Amino acid sequence: MFAERWLYDFLIYLYALSLLFSFSDLLYPNPRSRYLSNALLVGVWLIQSTSFIFEMFSIWSVSIQVDALFIYSWALVTFTLVINGLYRRMDLFAFCSNLIGFTVLAFHLFFARDLSMEYTKLLLSELGFVHISFSILSYAAFSLSSICSALYLMNNYLLKKKKWNKFLMRLPSLDRLQIFSRYLVLIGTPLLCVAMILGFIWIYQLIGRLFWYDLKIWASFLVLVVYGFVLYQWVANRWNGRRLAWWNTLAFLSILLNVVISGTHVSFHHWF
Repeated sequence: MFAERWLYDFLIYLYALSLLFSFSDLLYPNPRSRYLSNALLVGVWLIQSTSFIFEMFSIWSVSIQVDALFIYSWALVTFTLVINGLYRRMDLFAFCSNLIGFTVLAFHLFFARDLSMEYTKLLLSELGFVHISFSILSYAAFSLSSICSALYLMNNYLLKKKKWNKFLMRLPSLDRLQIFSRYLVLIGTPLLCVAMILGFIWIYQLIGRLFWYDLKIWASFLVLVVYGFVLYQWVANRWNGRRLAWWNTLAFLSILLNVVISGTHVSFHHWF
């Protein structure tokens, strides 16, 4: 019964990676990012189309149930690929369409509906694993970004004071630290967005609407808003140098707050 359950995780990871590269291309246009995003989206479309055909002709009883939500997600992917192929400068459209399609597909795949208790537990455990994986990856990216920003500030201070010591010589250049900190935020932001979408579906099935009382969720929102603000200022207002580094370093406090809340009994995340 569960022989094909790997298809759930593979499809979600594939779609999430496509979103990641689409988001990267949206903020920092790059032919390679655009190509990878479209290639991964084609992979998603092929898996969905194959599942749809198999279900229609009963060739293979796949674990993915084909219903209205599945077809809706498939249609979004199809139209996005067609429009991307026919028109240029549709990056924002493609990202928004993919984000909606990903949300619908995740809801379809992991929302337990009239299933056995065993199957429901399997879905929730796999959804929880995927949610936690993306959350950890995003926090890791944000943490590394903040470390790069802190090193940038130290490097900048030592250079201004003309303190030429061994510590300064071992630090990466200012340009390299700034580039690393920027792109790590660029990676972490869509990963956290995907993690929160999956997390909403997961926690809703565990405790229902009570999840709004979980401080961990609001703390995660805070992390997304803070790093989203840093990313916005870099892209829209061209912040750079010490100003951006200070904001990015202080943004790490939102992650620390999130970790503290997770370790207390005021969060449902501590119970499960």
